[in-house]
Amino acid sequence: MKNLKYIYSLLVAMIIVSCTDQSTFRNPAIHELENGAMVRFESLPPTSYDTVEGFGIAGKLEDVNGNTSSYSLHLQATIGGVQISAEDIWSTNSFPTDLNLTVEDFAAALDIDVTDISMGDFFQFYGTATRNDGTVFYGTKPDYGNDKDNSSLGFTEGNLNSNASYKSAMSFNAILACPIPSNLYVGDYKVSGDMSTGTYGEPFSLPKTVTLEESSVYQRTFQINYLEVYGLGQPDMDFTIDFICGNATAKDNLSTNLLCNTDLVISGATPLSYDESDDSTLTINFTDNVLGDCGQSPVVLTITLTKIN
Repeated sequence: MKNLKYIYSLLVAMIIVSCTDQSTFRNPAIHELENGAMVRFESLPPTSYDTVEGFGIAGKLEDVNGNTSSYSLHLQATIGGVQISAEDIWSTNSFPTDLNLTVEDFAAALDIDVTDISMGDFFQFYGTATRNDGTVFYGTKPDYGNDKDNSSLGFTEGNLNSNASYKSAMSFNAILACPIPSNLYVGDYKVSGDMSTGTYGEPFSLPKTVTLEESSVYQRTFQINYLEVYGLGQPDMDFTIDFICGNATAKDNLSTNLLCNTDLVISGATPLSYDESDDSTLTINFTDNVLGDCGQSPVVLTITLTKIN
């Protein structure tokens, strides 16, 4: 835990010294101490859509460092529980430029009919940006090492994709969500569960009372402190729950406000069903340390939220 505390303190110090607004912080993928190629949105597109017909991705794309010669977009979709991938569904070699893709475009790229797409389906988009010298930067976190041939390969730092202020077009997603009533699963809840097998011990000190708030038509969020038992002093994290057409789990890539080698991140696990007629209790799974930071393996845990009347 000393390493965690030290790195968190160092991070805070860096933020205080730099006094840099994250929305304008120009620190894209680093490759051999040079500026990497990165593409971002002028304004992020929505991450959820309440109809199949209205689903599409549109926005203006910008070259962050002015060194990108081309950009390609790739898609990995979960359609009816089955994963389907499509490479190079769209590309450009001019910036800034407008992106405008419809559900018909996605269906054609995946070689399926639009009628095969339904509510609850999930779409993960990945970008590849080619720098002027031919180096290709992928929308995944760095994977450098002596055993890797990275002479013409680059990556994108994880926080640039997970932090919405960077408006990354290197990795983003969208879901066809079934809206739940705004008065469902909101208010004060008691969180309980066995946290003893967490990656670094108990990720949350439970039981604890939290307040669930509506963060979107299919999400609820509460605040809780990660690794509170160690007194590291970091702020509470936002723990967001995705309600996906009858099933619920933690949202992917939830920042814990701590890092070790990269980011300590929580993500979803096997979804569990919820009852729209009774929001008195909710049980969800989540994955602790999903990125395997500090060389520690991810662990799936379960919490239950019980409404306080």
